[in-house]
Amino acid sequence: MKKPTKAILDGDIILYQTAFWVETNDPNEIPKKVKSIIKNWTPNGVANIRVALSCSREDNFRREEWPNYKINRTNMYVPEYLKDVKEYIEQTYFTETLDRLEADDILGINALDNIAVTVDKDLRGVVGWHFNPVKDKEPVYINEDEAYRFFCKQWMSGDATDCIPGLWRVGPKKADALLDSWEPEEWEERILEMYNLEKYAVKDPCGLTPEQIAIAMARCVRILDHTGYDYDTFQHVLWNPKGGS
Repeated sequence: MKKPTKAILDGDIILYQTAFWVETNDPNEIPKKVKSIIKNWTPNGVANIRVALSCSREDNFRREEWPNYKINRTNMYVPEYLKDVKEYIEQTYFTETLDRLEADDILGINALDNIAVTVDKDLRGVVGWHFNPVKDKEPVYINEDEAYRFFCKQWMSGDATDCIPGLWRVGPKKADALLDSWEPEEWEERILEMYNLEKYAVKDPCGLTPEQIAIAMARCVRILDHTGYDYDTFQHVLWNPKGGS
């Protein structure tokens, strides 16, 4: 698999890192700080970059699936210079936003013919090229088996930082052990069965049935990949279980 010479960067993280840095430094240094981060985030051999930026949290399609999605961030502190940093990035670099999608989704959709650059581990559930500028020396390719396992593990264990509960008391280690005990072709069926068991039930179901919760959890943890967006209709494609509709 030939490594791309293009990269798409997680602009949300660049934006917030810079904005927080500015609070204890000179605001006139915004351009210098952004350029420094982007330089460090650009993999060797890359000649073309884009910066992905999220839609508003309220507009994200996952809120329709799970009302509590990232609800814990509603009253979080907003850095004073966040708007200034965003304006600089938009004026200086080629940026991409898509209605109702997060920057992570834009990275995932483009990860086959671009290197997706972020420090967010969730992108490892997407087939394609990835580069974590903090941990990786070179871009790595995530294949379908690796991405699918990561997704199923996240589907069970959820993500507390985003208010995605997953199965009650099923953390990453237990999720890994369960996946090891099943055949890959039965993973989805097994996980759906678990969401229907009372002992694993979500404690705040938001009025959803166990089946609806199972689908909502999957759609919340799954970062969109190259199959997840139709550029002809400008619509994202919702995940459904194998054999579902």
